[in-house]
Amino acid sequence: MTNKRFFCLRGCMKSGTNWLSSLLSSHQDISCVGEFHWQDMVERFNHNLNTLPLYGSKEAKNRARDHFEDMIRKCLIDAAEPDATVIGDRTPHTIIPVTLRNVPYISIIRDGRDILVSRAFHLYNHPGVHRLFDRIPAMAETLKAFQADQWYFQKHPEKLLCHEVMVRESLAWWRDSLQRDEQAVELNPKLKIRFVRYEDLHQDTSAERAALFEFLDVDPNRAAKIEGHLKPGFQKERPAEFLRKGKVGDWKNYFTEQTCQWFKEEAGEQLIKYDYESSNDWSA
Repeated sequence: MTNKRFFCLRGCMKSGTNWLSSLLSSHQDISCVGEFHWQDMVERFNHNLNTLPLYGSKEAKNRARDHFEDMIRKCLIDAAEPDATVIGDRTPHTIIPVTLRNVPYISIIRDGRDILVSRAFHLYNHPGVHRLFDRIPAMAETLKAFQADQWYFQKHPEKLLCHEVMVRESLAWWRDSLQRDEQAVELNPKLKIRFVRYEDLHQDTSAERAALFEFLDVDPNRAAKIEGHLKPGFQKERPAEFLRKGKVGDWKNYFTEQTCQWFKEEAGEQLIKYDYESSNDWSA
């Protein structure tokens, strides 16, 4: 592993980690792979390091953590392109718990309103990944309508975000993810972290990608041309696909006055803090 370098790509689910991973992997030296979701293992391992007598000394803790991270690196190498010298672990999650110490971290940030819309479509396309449809009978009825017609929400946009529990839980999850990444910066001042906004990546994909290559210390000139699946968004919407639309501001097509109110109550402060709005006076 002496000729390999590593980094981690993080961000909320539906924030654009797949697209950013492809952009980074377009470089001749980079292979960004995932999703490994090491976080549960890392949290449990950290707990053991801090509580079990076996790891009583600082030296024992460091040796154990080194071995643990070597295992992670070997898994990344096995999944990456063989010729890659810079390997990324893409997992849509927060920066903490820190999976690999002393490696660069890239985290993508996206407007929570667009994430909410994208996550709602994801839930309706993959109802088995969540118990919401069991917990909310009315949402199960909406699912039946969508399964009968994949364009149901384009015809009835007010129905996508009409279930309060789903909306509020999704927003709390986005809000908490941002707060945990803020905490990561505070708790790990020596960790090399670069935040990139999904919207900036859309507006100037080439410049943002080049800046990330420089952050990873690779030559930006060794990257493929931005075309095809590397370009932002899709020309045609695909409501039944995992990668559906990728449009900035799509939330305006689905938000109602009620959705706006729920959002402001749950995560309105984050929109202002991250400069998506200047106040809570916004509307769809």
